[in-house]
Amino acid sequence: MVTNINIQSTRLKVEKAYRKVINTVIAVFAISFVLLGSPGLTSSALAGPGGTTVEGTVIRFDVQNVKKSVEWYTEVLDMKEAFGSDSYAQVFYPEQAETQIGLSQNDYPQSGTATATLVVNDIFAAQNSIFSKGWYVEDLCASSEYTPEIVLAFFCDPDGNNLALRQDDFMFEILLPVCGAPMCSNY
Repeated sequence: MVTNINIQSTRLKVEKAYRKVINTVIAVFAISFVLLGSPGLTSSALAGPGGTTVEGTVIRFDVQNVKKSVEWYTEVLDMKEAFGSDSYAQVFYPEQAETQIGLSQNDYPQSGTATATLVVNDIFAAQNSIFSKGWYVEDLCASSEYTPEIVLAFFCDPDGNNLALRQDDFMFEILLPVCGAPMCSNY
């Protein structure tokens, strides 16, 4: 009889321990799900169109004189020049290097012609994602003849604001045409 009681007591202890382990595993999964999120239900802070990674943002302004504008942004706003030429330059704050302002040569700059640019790691995926949602995106073009590896694809938001996708390390078998001015074509 004592052996039977000991067996039952041991069995109850094992069952309690098993329940505690199961409850602990469930609690760990629940806490992990809440704190870390589920990959299927959450997205990266850098998630871009078509599942691409947004690597930065460039807002482009037309300016009459790129060199004078770079001087103004670096002297007045304490920005740094990322790179530049007579026709285009980019300035940034070192603490936020992935967010830059592009300064594009235009003899007759006008207000309202800025272009917000999403720098992505896969321009084809981003372009296809926007197409699949019913928006027109222009064909890829090279940012300049000197930087054919930087490619753009322009599109517009519903209010006619210029937007562009950009990939900085694009390598293609053929040279793409150099971009013209962005044009909204969603109407």
